[in-house]
Amino acid sequence: MNRPLKAVLIASLLAVTTAGSAVAAEIYKRPGLYSIDAEGWDLQPGQDGALILRCRDCKTPVQVQIDYSPERTGEAAKGGNKAFLARLDTADAQKQFAELMVESSLPEEIEVGEDVEIEIATVSKAKVGGLDVFQYVALIDGGGKVTQESSLVAIQRNRIVKVALNHYQGALDEAEKNRIAALFKSLSFD
Repeated sequence: MNRPLKAVLIASLLAVTTAGSAVAAEIYKRPGLYSIDAEGWDLQPGQDGALILRCRDCKTPVQVQIDYSPERTGEAAKGGNKAFLARLDTADAQKQFAELMVESSLPEEIEVGEDVEIEIATVSKAKVGGLDVFQYVALIDGGGKVTQESSLVAIQRNRIVKVALNHYQGALDEAEKNRIAALFKSLSFD
């Protein structure tokens, strides 16, 4: 085979392989649980199988974390997502649950009321990625910039799933909001 033709074939093969890899690498799948299009996001493994996505081009820190609990067993395993959401039947129950979720995610050394103030701005139920979820927005004030946590919680395959978006309140521009919206639109629960 002549050298120029061989070089063209190798270059073509590399271009196809590289393009195929780039496209395949954008969709992140956790088989049996979810898939998400991570284009524009850096993926990092968290503790216990969590996935952390950090916005690559955002001017301000923007992070999404997807966590699953261990599989529930015994009494905890009774009742699935429908029963979980039914227990959140009032605005007060929803607000209390959201406060519990936020407080449990803070480091142990941080005292709510002394070190940080938490305000639950909104609570609601919705369908995201084909799964009925409870969602809330919490504002966390540690004395500096206020962090906004927008989370959804549900029971999927007998595990508690929490997807949390964190950023500074009021810091997002339109491009960043669109990138976040595209990420959540691509989220699909299996």
